[in-house]
Amino acid sequence: MGPFDRFLLGVYAFFITVVFVLFSAVMLGWTAPLFLLKEMFYPGQPGIFWPFMALVILAGLRLLWVSLFGKSRGRHVVLTESSLGQVNVSLQAIESLVEKIVSQFSGVREVKPNIIQVPQGIGIKVRVAVTPDVHLPQLSEEIQNRVKSRVMEVTGITVNTIKIMVENISVHKPRVE
Repeated sequence: MGPFDRFLLGVYAFFITVVFVLFSAVMLGWTAPLFLLKEMFYPGQPGIFWPFMALVILAGLRLLWVSLFGKSRGRHVVLTESSLGQVNVSLQAIESLVEKIVSQFSGVREVKPNIIQVPQGIGIKVRVAVTPDVHLPQLSEEIQNRVKSRVMEVTGITVNTIKIMVENISVHKPRVE
């Protein structure tokens, strides 16, 4: 589900919730929402009522379509395919592998990997927080080389790009809990 569909779902859920709260208030005997509902949904004003209803119906149909037929964005990669079937690995498993590899470097405090599927393999974006005593160009090159070789060794998947993004240079050591 993309950002547009999530936004649409939020607006749609808010609208439906407000309408049901107003209907419930009317059913409990409060008459003030009844006048508001009559003004909002009175079909005597077709210039407002029908376009609004068309938007609500289209939003509902869009959300129904996405929930039933929307693609999950390929959260797995096919490793091998034989006459017996496919062997897949989830992108989450590769993220865990990358996190383990990168966290073993001295000077790396936090690791947040993100794996994307590209036509000829995968792309990896790694966000890290490091200590101030590391040499960033050297560390990032070592991370790229080790991640690329280790992912290829473990999964057999070609890593096309590895982007290292240093999000923070932390001065404080993390607390031991």
